[in-house]
Amino acid sequence: MVSFEEALKIIEREAFVLDAEQQQLHDSCGRVLAEDVISDTDMPSFNKSAMDGFACRRSDLGSRLEIIETLRAGDIPRKRTGKEQCSRIMTGAMVPEGRTVW
Repeated sequence: MVSFEEALKIIEREAFVLDAEQQQLHDSCGRVLAEDVISDTDMPSFNKSAMDGFACRRSDLGSRLEIIETLRAGDIPRKRTGKEQCSRIMTGAMVPEGRTVW
């Protein structure tokens, strides 16, 4: 077994840079992009939840909350959360306006 330092020296000695090439999307599996891809629009175009949790008003934290709906990935909120109410929210669902996900 080689030490970390020796392994690092081997990698630095043996590594090399590949030339960039163009590929069809369907042939690109397992490849690495040669440059960053920048989008001119947000996808999706709404504030979505990055995790499962609950969407509620910050001022209601610490209170017992009524769950008024469950929002799944791609769902749009149908109900407006009021005082001491929240929505169960899954990853990818639209966050109700003015709410925080916990």
